[in-house]
This record gives sequence, structure tokens and C-alpha cells, in this order.
Amino acid sequence: MSRRAFALALLCLLLACSSRVEVPYGTCRASALCAEATPQCIAFRNTVDGSNVPLCTRACATNAECPDDGVCIEILQGAHRSLCMQRCASVGARCPFTGGFCADVRAGDRACVP
Repeated sequence: MSRRAFALALLCLLLACSSRVEVPYGTCRASALCAEATPQCIAFRNTVDGSNVPLCTRACATNAECPDDGVCIEILQGAHRSLCMQRCASVGARCPFTGGFCADVRAGDRACVP
């Protein structure tokens, strides 16, 4: 194996190792990889196509508890609880994760939801 091929293989291995995501509300594979501000990796079911969408989030009671101007919304899946979701500007706006869409969650609040 040439030096260049070895360096490329090593780089690929390093990129394959996951580190903690520092951006709240990102997609995740495990809670240990979520940002400190949103430390729980919760799998949601997309309401349109039924796919699983795992997102970093945190429990909340009000919007003020959600980082980065997030929105605290009641989740009806499983046990009733409220979780922080990423705020979005308008219905139909693009959300940063596959399977997400911007929806009105209550008067004056819109969030990216699966």
C-alpha cells in the first residue's frame, strides 16, 4: 500500500469515528453523541412515511427551557411528555433533518417535527 493510500485509509477511519454533536437538535445514533444542551437521543416516527427519525432533544415545561430559541411541544407518542424541538420560520420551511417539516405546534410557535 502506498503512503497516499494509507493516509487516505487512515483519514476514512478517523471520519468514521463519531464524536459528540455540538449543535442542538441534530440527528443522532445515541444520547452520548448529542450536544450538551440537548442530551437525549429520541427516536420519532415520521408522520408521513413512517420512517424513524432520531433527534437530539431535552425535556421541558416551557419554551424558555429550550436552547437556541427552541419550542417546547407536547409529544403524544408513547408516554405524554414535552420535548424541545427546533424552531422554524414558516410552514413549509426547510428543516435541517431528513423527514422533518415545519408545522404550527400552537398559536405563534412553529417547529421542525418528524
